[in-house]
Amino acid sequence: MARAIVVGAGLAGLSAASELREAGHEVTVFEARDRVGGRVWSRELANGAVIEMGAEFILPDNTVIREFADRLGLGLWDKGVRYGRRECRGIPAPDPEALEAFLRNVDDLLAEQPELGRLPLSRFLDRLDVDPAIRELVCARVEISSVNSADYVPAAELTGTAYVGDQPTPGIAGGNQRLALALAEPLGSAVRLSAPVQRIAWTADSVTVSAAGAEMTADACVVAVPATTIEGIRFEPALPARVGSALRRIRYGQGAKLFVPVLGPTAPSATISVPERYWAWTATGAGDRAQPVVSAFAGSAPALDRLRVEAGPEAWLASLRELRPDLELDADGVVLSTWSDDPWARAAYSTAPSEEITEALIEPIGPLCLAGEHTAGPYAALMEGALRSGQRAAGQLGRG
Repeated sequence: MARAIVVGAGLAGLSAASELREAGHEVTVFEARDRVGGRVWSRELANGAVIEMGAEFILPDNTVIREFADRLGLGLWDKGVRYGRRECRGIPAPDPEALEAFLRNVDDLLAEQPELGRLPLSRFLDRLDVDPAIRELVCARVEISSVNSADYVPAAELTGTAYVGDQPTPGIAGGNQRLALALAEPLGSAVRLSAPVQRIAWTADSVTVSAAGAEMTADACVVAVPATTIEGIRFEPALPARVGSALRRIRYGQGAKLFVPVLGPTAPSATISVPERYWAWTATGAGDRAQPVVSAFAGSAPALDRLRVEAGPEAWLASLRELRPDLELDADGVVLSTWSDDPWARAAYSTAPSEEITEALIEPIGPLCLAGEHTAGPYAALMEGALRSGQRAAGQLGRG
């Protein structure tokens, strides 16, 4: 292979392009948006706080993103707040020791009977003798993080998304989008922005991509766009039936984020509104200094409906004032981030695709390989998964 095309300049596409370029291939990246990063998008508020419109936390077992950050000379912000510790509000707080004991027991049970992990979380919990407060808090944690209902999220996701612990969960210093920008920089003008791909024609040994009124032919192509938007690309011939079926079966969730500048002093904190299925946190940034903003994340379509997100930030802001009366909020600077109305995302991220779906998506299709967090198996929905999927796709093409 001498020339490769990458469709999508999110972390999946950029990691694939970076790996291919380092292997000596000529690479062109087509991106529909006018920026790189995809669902990783950092902004700075007027008061200097850096906010993450999309992906936020690097979880404890996320090693590849740390390797990329080291390689590219990017630091990490610890944030001070701990993803695995949230003050419970809206229900009687479960005993912390009982909650941790429950999670350990679930870990053991799923290890002994892994088939139970395929049950929807709600049905799995129905089988257990669990304290109602623990059940409600666990469901809230899982539904928020998985951006979907407990009726759809597999039980296997429980201990990964509802874990309790003090491990650091940092972000890229200066904002997670700095990682995308650093990956794109060596590619220079080979990254073509505002260039949505309309058509991919492929044979056994070549690919022709049509984008922004032009065509380009290459030896191979990585398609790194969400399954929610790939239907907007015309493949000639069509993708194999097994792949098309897998793409259609991926369940995506809906999430939203609210950012409100804080006028007074803040310290790292994390609070979860169990009934309304969102959590809010304050964190530190550069030099471990407090960032003057409170961030909130709501997960699942019912949660967004309860907060009337579609109508704007007002209802959520009112709820946040009740949840965090200790903070002096500046409502004039509020920012609301959603993804369902983004034509290049249409959803937040995928919800635990099955092994069968993942296996269908990671198999090369002639000169084509699919990438994206939805193809990353246990790392789906994460920046880590996007990066790993790009590496995997680039490696598969390199071996082809």
